[in-house]
Amino acid sequence: MLFCVVALFATTIGEHFTDDFDSPVLHKRWRWHAPAGGEYSLTANKGWLRISLPKRKGGFNHWHGVFDAPMLLTDAPERDFAIETRVKLIQHDGANFHTGLVVAHSTKHLIAFGPYCSPSLWKMKRPEIWLERTGEGRVAVAPMKADEAILRIEVSGYELSAFWRAGEDDGWRKVATMHLWFRPKMIGLIAKTWGDESLLTVDFDRFGLEPIEAPAKTNFMDITVNVDASRRMNEINPMIYGHFIEHLGRCIYGGIWAEMLYNRKFTGASSDGVIEGWKRIGDGASYSPDNTTFYVGGQAQRIEGHDDGEHGIAQGGLEIEPKSYIGRVIVRGDGIRSITVSLRSGERILASQRLTGITNRWRKLQFKLEPKTSASDALFAITFRGKGVLHIGAASLMPADNIYGMRKDVIEAIKAIKPPIVRWPGGNFVSGYHWRDGIGDPDKRPPRWDRAWNAWEWNDFGTDEFIRFCRVVGCEPYICVNAGEGYADEAAEWVEYCNGSPDTRWGSLRARYGNREPYKVRYFGIGNEMYGNWQLGHLDAIKYALKSIEFALFMKRVDKSIRLIEVGVDGAGWGGWNEKVVKIAGAHFDMLSVHYYQGYNANDDVSLIYTIVASAPVRIERMLKETAKIIERNKPAGKRITIAFDEWNVWMPHQTAQVGLEGYYTLRDAIFAAGVFHALHRLGDIVEMANLAQLVNVLGAIRTTQTKVLLTPIYHAFSMYVHNTGNWRLYCEYNSPKLSAPTAADVDAVDISATLSADGRKLFVAAINRHPEMNARLHIAIEGFKPREGVWLELMTSASFNDANKFESPDVVKPRKERLSLSDACKFTLPKHSIAILQFEASS
Repeated sequence: MLFCVVALFATTIGEHFTDDFDSPVLHKRWRWHAPAGGEYSLTANKGWLRISLPKRKGGFNHWHGVFDAPMLLTDAPERDFAIETRVKLIQHDGANFHTGLVVAHSTKHLIAFGPYCSPSLWKMKRPEIWLERTGEGRVAVAPMKADEAILRIEVSGYELSAFWRAGEDDGWRKVATMHLWFRPKMIGLIAKTWGDESLLTVDFDRFGLEPIEAPAKTNFMDITVNVDASRRMNEINPMIYGHFIEHLGRCIYGGIWAEMLYNRKFTGASSDGVIEGWKRIGDGASYSPDNTTFYVGGQAQRIEGHDDGEHGIAQGGLEIEPKSYIGRVIVRGDGIRSITVSLRSGERILASQRLTGITNRWRKLQFKLEPKTSASDALFAITFRGKGVLHIGAASLMPADNIYGMRKDVIEAIKAIKPPIVRWPGGNFVSGYHWRDGIGDPDKRPPRWDRAWNAWEWNDFGTDEFIRFCRVVGCEPYICVNAGEGYADEAAEWVEYCNGSPDTRWGSLRARYGNREPYKVRYFGIGNEMYGNWQLGHLDAIKYALKSIEFALFMKRVDKSIRLIEVGVDGAGWGGWNEKVVKIAGAHFDMLSVHYYQGYNANDDVSLIYTIVASAPVRIERMLKETAKIIERNKPAGKRITIAFDEWNVWMPHQTAQVGLEGYYTLRDAIFAAGVFHALHRLGDIVEMANLAQLVNVLGAIRTTQTKVLLTPIYHAFSMYVHNTGNWRLYCEYNSPKLSAPTAADVDAVDISATLSADGRKLFVAAINRHPEMNARLHIAIEGFKPREGVWLELMTSASFNDANKFESPDVVKPRKERLSLSDACKFTLPKHSIAILQFEASS
């Protein structure tokens, strides 16, 4: 493995490059990349390159979001290659450092190999040789006997192998092989430190690059797929394609719910006498919140007209289309005979209606407005003319085509992906939610301040609306009860309101509100994330387990048929939470709730982010298996407890409270979702349900404006799998190349799941190509099932894994469907970063 080219000065011959660092200036091929400082010298130790890092707060690190480490870089060749260097540590006592060779996909995403020491993190007294990648240390380790070593990295195709030796007479020792996601763009040397007291000086004697001969490679992966339809591995519960909605941001209000007005019940603070969300119209009146004469919530808007002009209030920021809008106002007046409600745009009146019958008692007045043109920033106004006093207690404005108060376009999009189950009302929200606030006349339901999310809860969407939502979209309701600040009797009464007969106390109230037949809600969760100190009523594992037993007893006295979901955690964390809860309360519940959100650092390179997100389902699958083992070890004998994976998603860094936790999901995130589906197929015996968090706007699979609906790649992934997954997972064997993923786990570049319909007439082969740069050719053989000639293919890909749908370009990433011949389907090319499902139909 000695280099073929040796020179006194830096030389380049073809694809060979050797720099002995004998020149006093850097070869023109090099680029010195030092964004935060650090120095190099070619004269401090003649014939060596010296890199010196002074003490600096935080050091000169290269990690998630921090890219201060100085590097000497040059372009990587397109063909297979090897690089070598000799490294000598000069000054490093007490320092936290890593230095040596670097192979980089970008200046923010790289693999480093060489001497490493960290007294602060690992209590190390001597350096070792470490292979690590950005954001993940200790991928592989080798001992280092002295302060000097010779390092070598070979890159062949998408495999990187690292070697070291103590000296020229020593034999090479292989440290590890990694499976790359991306071909390297740059190679060179790096020196990095962390901590405030780290001082590092390191010398490099010669850097060499040489091409290496490797077996001929194709530009695609050949994958042999063998499916045996006679071997049914496990049943697949359709509830793994469930969803979650919470009273948070614009998930319900501004998303599912059709109400267009903010603060329609006039609660909260006032400015210049006008209650928040509204503004005054006209100058000849006085305005004030009235806390003695009000309709609901302890406050109404009072307007007193002093002249003959127009007076009133308005709310702007409304998107209006040429269609019908309906609404109501609840008012009372003194000296006022009529009011006018209108939609306006600037000085134009788009539509208006005069309402009469106002008295000194509260009256609910209905209206209908039909603007003929669109407006992107319209006003809704409530006005009167002349002298007199008007009190406004509540108002409402909705498109006339709403479905029981829900947006028609949003409901249609939800129905199209057939959610089997939807969890509600939270989430963190539920630990301060009292369900009785959300029943009865919506205009009389009190607004409440939600301390979980620091926002107003209008209580327009309560239990009856949620059940109606579930009936309209065709899903099972899953209600999470308040086990934070709530009590067991309150939860039991909620169960009776939902499931009790009309002759029970709370069932009779439901009947009085127009719903005589019991709702038959089967799934109830006992609280949300009670392990977290962000949760209202937070408890430790033992206290929560004991409290949950009381809840379970009270709730099942009302309805023994309900299935209860206990709060759990992901795996063995949170002080052994799962072990304690299952051991104490396992006899009283049926499922353990697990949540998982995959995040990343916004400053990381897009290639690094892709590897983190696309590989996450493998970590999720491992975590769910670990959780199942904990349940099995600690549950009562003979008791079956499954997992409810009832919150999962990618949580992007820019999805913050300031933007309502909203963001544009990409093809990368759809590949993540498909990977979760495959994991859940394989875990069908232990995971009973799963719920994406959330359905609309907030971390949403669907996004909305007031007039548009946007379907994200994650939504399209749901659509593909909901319509193309059978009831049985089949035996499926395939030979995929591996990719080295964060947390040192190898993942399949191509992940395949084969399923069979209940009647045995349809066989589905779902394939994910995680590889960002290589296509895959699938060679599919099927036993125990005779397919007919035509095969349906549904495929989703795009030019970049970072492509997203946006309101101005809504169809960038979406599935396409086509009919293939049987032979083409069984020898199918799966594009890089893509999802495909083949539907085979049984021959008659």
